[in-house]
Amino acid sequence: MRKLYLALLALAAVVMLGACGSISAPDKMAGTFTVHKVYGDHMVLQCDRPIRISGTAAPGESVKVTIGDNSAYATAGDDGEWTAELPAMKAGMQPYSVVVTGKEGTPGVSFEDVLIGEVWLASGQSNMEMPVYSGRQFWNSANGKAEVAAADHPGIRLYNTNQRRSVSPGVEQKEIAGPGWVVCSPETVGPFSALGYYFARQLHKDLNVPVGVINSSWGGTPIQSWISEAGYRSADRAGELAKIESARTPSKEQEEKIAALKKKAKIAFDAWEKRFYAFDPAATAAAQAWKNPEFDDSGWQSEEMPSSPAADFDGIFWYRRTVTVPAEWAGKELTLSLGAIDDCDETFFNGEKVGATGTSTPNYWSVPRVYKIPGKLVKAGANTIAVRVADMYSNGGMAGPEPLFYLQLGNDKNDRIRLNGAWKYKVEFKIDTQKLGTRPTPPNDLSLTQNHPYFPATLYNSMIAPWTVYPIRGVIWYQGESNAGAYEEYMKLHPLLIQDWRNKWNNPEMPFLFIQLAAFERHSPAKPGPADFWKNRQPSDSSWPKLREVQTATLAIPNTGMAVAIDVGNPFDIHPADKQTLGYRLGKEAERICYGSKAISAGPLYERMTVEGNKVRLFFKNTGSGLVARDGAPASFAIAGKDGNFVWADAKIDGDTVLVWSDKVKEPVEVRYAWAGYPGNANLYNKEGFPASPFRTAKPDYLLK
Repeated sequence: MRKLYLALLALAAVVMLGACGSISAPDKMAGTFTVHKVYGDHMVLQCDRPIRISGTAAPGESVKVTIGDNSAYATAGDDGEWTAELPAMKAGMQPYSVVVTGKEGTPGVSFEDVLIGEVWLASGQSNMEMPVYSGRQFWNSANGKAEVAAADHPGIRLYNTNQRRSVSPGVEQKEIAGPGWVVCSPETVGPFSALGYYFARQLHKDLNVPVGVINSSWGGTPIQSWISEAGYRSADRAGELAKIESARTPSKEQEEKIAALKKKAKIAFDAWEKRFYAFDPAATAAAQAWKNPEFDDSGWQSEEMPSSPAADFDGIFWYRRTVTVPAEWAGKELTLSLGAIDDCDETFFNGEKVGATGTSTPNYWSVPRVYKIPGKLVKAGANTIAVRVADMYSNGGMAGPEPLFYLQLGNDKNDRIRLNGAWKYKVEFKIDTQKLGTRPTPPNDLSLTQNHPYFPATLYNSMIAPWTVYPIRGVIWYQGESNAGAYEEYMKLHPLLIQDWRNKWNNPEMPFLFIQLAAFERHSPAKPGPADFWKNRQPSDSSWPKLREVQTATLAIPNTGMAVAIDVGNPFDIHPADKQTLGYRLGKEAERICYGSKAISAGPLYERMTVEGNKVRLFFKNTGSGLVARDGAPASFAIAGKDGNFVWADAKIDGDTVLVWSDKVKEPVEVRYAWAGYPGNANLYNKEGFPASPFRTAKPDYLLK
């Protein structure tokens, strides 16, 4: 059946080529064209489905796309967009080249080291954004430094989408912002989503195929930011649509207000930036010689470049590298590519400034640096590159990625000198924020709301929409903390997001996997409370268990899966470090939904109850080979009678059911399990090791039916 399915897919792809252009060359090939930025060297293309490569050209003009033995022509429509579809291919570690050509004599575009495998999109808020290892306190996965050192997985490919606000909530962007696809390695994995990486690692291990993961996440953002305008229209969501419309067509009063705010913000930011660069004039004067090739940097420390932005201070620091140029390059113009530099830079070649990127450039902290080196500066033998980096906010440095670190002659990728590896590093000065003052909001960050990333459709438009041309297997999602106080609305918005993205990818059954909110009490990682604070608490009610309940109800939607995180949370840190366990659990759910696994992949889910005298018997599904309680008898159960007053209950496992009772409740009506932000002792599992989802037996009417 699988062979027949693949054959039908391939046949469908060939038939569809006829809609894009004939198999023979069209009459008008494109003189100029682009390929969308979601494609690149080292990417993974989704296996077992027609492959789509897209870009832009003049309306009516065509391009040819070739992958291995397969080729297809595509013609740009009236909107200038072209899409080539090629037959589905099987997963494997064989690397391919993707070549796009236009009119004869016109430079083509090629992508190298392309694999065919499984592609997943990872999205959500900070718990999806949290990196494998950053070097920052409370912002690393468990054992993150060791995990980075061991992350040598050439079959895993990563794309870290830059956080970018859309120019307008009503405009879907065509191009993505990001440094490109990279091979998973100790040099590249650190800043990537920990959950995304551990999920990919699990699939790669179990399926033995290449896995590509796209991280598009933004901490603190509500689900409303990630739903498209079309999604809101499909659900007739008047409130969000009104906000989007007001941003698209602001009133004169709104325009005047934002103009005044931006003017004020520019004055404040420019003044602060001027003070920043002048913070230590003596140190800056002393550093003037650091750009010169004859300067002796032997006393500087060595740093492997590129690296994740990891400076633990704000200020200015330098990188230097000597590169040997072949004699035949002398006197010729070169291209210097350094990838993204966080935040700003001045770049010198043999002592002469060849480029700079400052705060006036949109998304300056993530823009890949590409500078031209005039031929008059290029000599045979030793040449010196010096980069002065200004880090004004959070971490900073030369982030790369590694494929964008090179010196090149002309347009031939084979005429490159790789620049990754050891660079010399020295600090010019560190700033004291107490003296300088906190960095004001940059004027470009202001919008019609003061919380622009939280505005409806904004992040969908800029961080998701460009990816919808790229076939994927499915989505993993970790979000909900920002919506926990509005759990009833989440019951509408979470299914809407799933349906919206399935529509956008034109895949009505696209798998959607998510993490249930972890155990959590309050965010104070630097000053945690006592570890046993929960032990003397009485049963209570709060929004977090209700949001978990809503997430569980979403499993009624076909092809969805959930990983329970009630046992991996930290009561005093909203970002649990154990992303490995969650990556494993999501991986097992993916294998069940997508890859034919028959193994139990999730924990017990409450199904129904019966009252037996003064006891309640609870029935579950996903019990696997049996229920177990870790560390003693089942705990975290509460029971109530008709008065609705809950008390802690005794419980015991009886086969695949749990009996719950209390001597204080003679006629029980309702039971709750792990019904708290941080229950502390939720210990019910199946024997396969998956925890039971928190639940209450009384179901509110707003839950998905």
